[in-house]
Amino acid sequence: MTDISPQTLSIETTQRKIAAGRYLVDSIHTRVLFKVRHFGVSDYWGEFLEPEGWLDIDPASPEKTSLRVSVPTARVRTNSAHLDDELRSAEWFDADQFASITLTGRGIKVVNGERAVFEGDFSLHGVTKRVGFNVDFIGAGVNPFKGTPTIGFEASATISRTEFGVSAKYPIVGDKVSIIVSAAFDFA
Repeated sequence: MTDISPQTLSIETTQRKIAAGRYLVDSIHTRVLFKVRHFGVSDYWGEFLEPEGWLDIDPASPEKTSLRVSVPTARVRTNSAHLDDELRSAEWFDADQFASITLTGRGIKVVNGERAVFEGDFSLHGVTKRVGFNVDFIGAGVNPFKGTPTIGFEASATISRTEFGVSAKYPIVGDKVSIIVSAAFDFA
């Protein structure tokens, strides 16, 4: 039986050893969240379900790291079924025409041992722009259930939705959208 005690998990994750190679998004343990100012008085949150993609990484050469991650626009979710349908419509994400939001790129600039910047091509609503994500390394270790190396990161960026052609209900709904990703990747 696999030992999954907190002590074992702590030891494995504090080793912070990342095996070089390809990792796949663990969609069950990855969250892609967004928030936008609503009526100028509060932030409204949503998320995209079923992210997929890969990360090729060599800790000895972070500048060679490459990434491709996407989320299906049809899988947007808020706490309102009515709003979910509206966000999928042509007025917002237009999920029928633009099936996914994608981030692709190559190279990580390490700021310190656990913080980095990743700049990639962010595609939304048929528009692609360079977007920089601040990335925090969370941990690395062996997944005790799968027996495979797993790594985790948190990443965040802010975009201007109107620059991507998503301008519905502006300025009632703010232009700046914060994207927050908590990602787990399993060795392929």
